[in-house]
Amino acid sequence: MTDFFPLAKGATREYAVESPEGSGVSKTEILDVAVNGAATIAKCRRTLKRLNAPATVAEFTVTKDAGGVYEGECVEYKHPIKVGTEWIRAPRRFWIEALDAAVETPAGKFKNCLRVAYSIAEGDGGSGERYYAPGVGLVKIAENDEAAPFTCLLVALTSGSGADILRP
Repeated sequence: MTDFFPLAKGATREYAVESPEGSGVSKTEILDVAVNGAATIAKCRRTLKRLNAPATVAEFTVTKDAGGVYEGECVEYKHPIKVGTEWIRAPRRFWIEALDAAVETPAGKFKNCLRVAYSIAEGDGGSGERYYAPGVGLVKIAENDEAAPFTCLLVALTSGSGADILRP
C-alpha cells in the first residue's frame, strides 16, 4: 500500500501559509514515533510564525491504523484509500476524489497524489482540497472557506536523519 503520510522520527515539513491573518511559515516536526499493535503513533509539534505576530506552538499526535490517519481526534483521511471513501468532520464533509492527482508546490512537482476534496456546510460555507504525495505526505491545502480562506504549500521536507529531501 502506498504511504501518503509517512511518519519518521526527526522528520520536518515546512509550509508557506497564506490567510486573511497574513503570510507565514508553518513547521511540523515529528518528535517521536511508536508502534502499538497495528497502530503507529507519532508525537508532533507545529510552530506557526506569521509576520508581526508571536509564534504559536502546538503539540499533537498523529495515529495511523487500519481505519485511517488521524491528527488527534480529527480524521486526515480514512481507509480504504479509494475514490469515493467519505467521512464527516462537522461542518465539513470529506471524500477521496483522486489517487492520480498532480500538484506543484515550492518544494517541487508531485504525481500520483491522493486528493481529498471537501465541502463546508454542504457547500454553503465553501470548499477545499488537500493533496498527499506518496512517500512525502501533505503537500497542499487550498480552502475556499467564506469566513477564512487559506492556502498551505509544502516548501521543504527534511528526513528523520536531518537530510534535506525536498528544498528548492
